[in-house]
Amino acid sequence: MLQTTPPREARSDVWAIACVDSLEGMERIGEAWRVLEARAADPLTYFQSYDWCRNWCAFYAADKDCDGPAIRIYTAYLAGQLVAVWPLMLTGSRLGVRKIVALTEPHGQYGNILIDTASVTQHMVVDLVELWLRAINERETTDAIVFDSVPASALPETLTTRSDLAAVQVGLNSSMDLTPFAGSYETYRAGLKGRTRRARNKRRNKLAALGALDYCVHFGGTADYRDLVRTGIDMKREWLEHTGRATMALNLPRVPDFLGALSNNARGDHGAVVAALTLDGRPIAVEIGFLYHRRFYSYLGSFDWALRDYSPGKLQLEEALKWCMERGVETYDLLGEPGAYKSDWRNATEDLVAYRQANTLRGHVYLSVWCDRLKPLLKRSFERTPLQLRARLAPVIESRSTAAQTIATAR
Repeated sequence: MLQTTPPREARSDVWAIACVDSLEGMERIGEAWRVLEARAADPLTYFQSYDWCRNWCAFYAADKDCDGPAIRIYTAYLAGQLVAVWPLMLTGSRLGVRKIVALTEPHGQYGNILIDTASVTQHMVVDLVELWLRAINERETTDAIVFDSVPASALPETLTTRSDLAAVQVGLNSSMDLTPFAGSYETYRAGLKGRTRRARNKRRNKLAALGALDYCVHFGGTADYRDLVRTGIDMKREWLEHTGRATMALNLPRVPDFLGALSNNARGDHGAVVAALTLDGRPIAVEIGFLYHRRFYSYLGSFDWALRDYSPGKLQLEEALKWCMERGVETYDLLGEPGAYKSDWRNATEDLVAYRQANTLRGHVYLSVWCDRLKPLLKRSFERTPLQLRARLAPVIESRSTAAQTIATAR
């Protein structure tokens, strides 16, 4: 039987699952959720962390009679202890496609499950996901279940053979493995090709000729953090406008407030971070990111458009790598969005997989026609459009996409 509150008792060899569907319910399990994060110590689950999920839901998700995606956080207990959390949400309306998707879309980047692997084996994970999926289908009337951008190493390969989920490769994660450099930026620099080092030095000297360069870092939960987050988002939006790109996630309402509300711990090694390359004290390149179990997520980078010929964003990235190495970060994660610059920096990649299940004819059409064919085709066509025309089309596409998202997520 599906429970909606944490079980008081459970046998050690039997799952007890629960569905949390409100902010109040999230807060009731908040302490146990954080304890689970510490036990799991999975660096690929920041977007399943309590701080990220709770803050996002406060700004975007439905709670009680509010409009918005409906919270559906599936949990699992063994012997009364929380051992797994799968943050999901229900989106769509009677006129649209009703879907179960990863909680915090479109802002979250990796669809994953937070699991205490010391208590839950890979075989048990398959059993648990089957149990969760059965509970979802019993509780919800949906057209499709779609879990996008799941790191290939996150779930057992046998999952699709034990369920109706189909796996499709949808992208590639890019990252910098920093462990070979033993925390030394000079060791990293020494390993670069001479031509690369000279190009980076030339770039730095060119920008330094304009004034004094400096690098500052602020942690989530401070006023300086919130102010710099807003500056970085303003810069990114200007870049999007000039380059004719559309991104619904960044242009949804209250994005600066949501990202600005994220926190970091007292040590400054677990949670939200914002950093800036400054010129005479003025931010000219900003990076919003997250520290999580020795992994740094480079979530959003931006720069002063007026200084684009000086490549301040690339200099900021160099400073970020140096800062991460000094703090013992093991992986600098460039995330899964494609970008030409990433191939120049990454030394590691991982496949990103989508797990999908169609429950109705409408869901089948949505997955096979829209997701697999039309959406990729439209994206490629838009990217090939001349810049001037793309810049004019982007605001129209963005406004219609945002309106569609508002309709699609209404309960």
